[in-house]
Amino acid sequence: MIKGKKMYLSSAAIMLLSMSVLAGCKTDTASESSSPAATTPATTTSATPATPAPSTLPEVKLTFYYPSNPPGKDQALVNEEVNKYVKSKINATVDLKPLSFDEYDPKLNTIMASGEAFDVAWGSKYWLLSYQPNIDKGALLELTDAMISKNAAAARKNIPDKFWPDMKATDGKVYGFPVYQIAAKTKSLVIQKQFVDKYKLDVNSIKTYKDLEPFLKSIKDNEKDVIPFGMAQNSWGLYTDPNLVAADGLAVAYKKDDKTYTSITKIQQLQNKKDFFTTMHKWSLAGYINEDAPLLKNITDLKKKGKVAVSLEFTTKPGGEVDEMANNGGNAVVYVPISDSYFTGVASAMQVISKTSKNPERALMFINLLNTDKVLYNLISNGLEGKHYTKKDDKYIEPIKDSGYAPNVDWVFGNQFNAFLKGAQTPDVWDKTIKLNESAMVPASYGFDVNRDTIKSEVANVTAVDLEFQVALETGAVDPADQLQKYIDKLKAAGQDKIDAETTKQWQAFLKAKGL
Repeated sequence: MIKGKKMYLSSAAIMLLSMSVLAGCKTDTASESSSPAATTPATTTSATPATPAPSTLPEVKLTFYYPSNPPGKDQALVNEEVNKYVKSKINATVDLKPLSFDEYDPKLNTIMASGEAFDVAWGSKYWLLSYQPNIDKGALLELTDAMISKNAAAARKNIPDKFWPDMKATDGKVYGFPVYQIAAKTKSLVIQKQFVDKYKLDVNSIKTYKDLEPFLKSIKDNEKDVIPFGMAQNSWGLYTDPNLVAADGLAVAYKKDDKTYTSITKIQQLQNKKDFFTTMHKWSLAGYINEDAPLLKNITDLKKKGKVAVSLEFTTKPGGEVDEMANNGGNAVVYVPISDSYFTGVASAMQVISKTSKNPERALMFINLLNTDKVLYNLISNGLEGKHYTKKDDKYIEPIKDSGYAPNVDWVFGNQFNAFLKGAQTPDVWDKTIKLNESAMVPASYGFDVNRDTIKSEVANVTAVDLEFQVALETGAVDPADQLQKYIDKLKAAGQDKIDAETTKQWQAFLKAKGL
């Protein structure tokens, strides 16, 4: 990477923690340990929810925007079958509108700014189609208890009550419906199994990024045309500190052994990462990291060629190796965790209804179907049986290679506990997922978010500075000896100190309110 090129940074798939203390989870604070025991979520149902008979409803046409890998040439065919099924249930047809991850935010922002009418979209708390910012812009429709009770009661029944507060916006109202799935976050390395086996890598010895270096050297020295470590604008963040509670996306960071929970500022964290940035730059110069990492928008575009030995996964989930295998050119992979597991809530993935929807109640009925009806969920996720997948038994399917439909984004479409199992996924994968949701650490900062009303300008200015420096440093494209202090100086000029002071003030008030 030639120093001086302008860097562009997409938002990483980062989920922040929000609204309430999770009952029954492991925690680093004494106050949560006395919470009531966690309960297992209600079993999902394939039965049609109690909605009005289709014959009593006028026919409507809905639109559904969602991020996806390229679904394939049979997208229209699957859409046609989806429409036959949805029409039989709620007398509606749905125009499925998949967009690439790169274009999703820009496209939806343009659509919403123009006032163009659409119905349902996929959103997240702090990633694509960010929840609170779009609520603040008046783009999303409030989903009242009455609306949900009337049109999505079955789907709501499947969300444990203790998770529901995570959906509440700053005004206490709900503007989205969660796509229930993994609700805990563990950062892991994704390593192709063929290289683990060939070079006899002891995955249990890998605890931090530094432990990976000898393996990356072996790949570089012996595997022509293989990228030892793949990164992109949507896939960086290798650094972890086992002494901090500082998962990517947390509003504050603090030391694990600090019972005063003193926040560590952004500039302090950057200074503490100097050695990491230096290592990344060394790896880049050695050819361990792809040269286009700061400019490459989507890591999947690189990984699908099957030529990336190691990459990052920010939300490791039981059975996720199957999806990663598809993302790695069909090559088997192993997960190697490098962080603690943190509870992240259910708002990381959701479906929202546009304020411009002409049929909001029918849109909510459609969301209800996506999250309760196994036939619809697996149709939109996997396509047609016999053409796009083979059904092995009542639980397992085998995708047909190059079948014409393979979006590989099951986590976008609906309640993932309704999914067919694939490949090496174990029969108890969903039980393991539930267990992970309930056992992950709940940080003291769970439920804390910064009100930015008094620091909006500073946040915008700092974001611009981050775009200039952050991804370049994280991917090793620039020398931190030259760039890190420039980054810090520009952050201070942009108002980072004011942001830190306001964050600390709100954080202390939050701790006091929690009795910490």
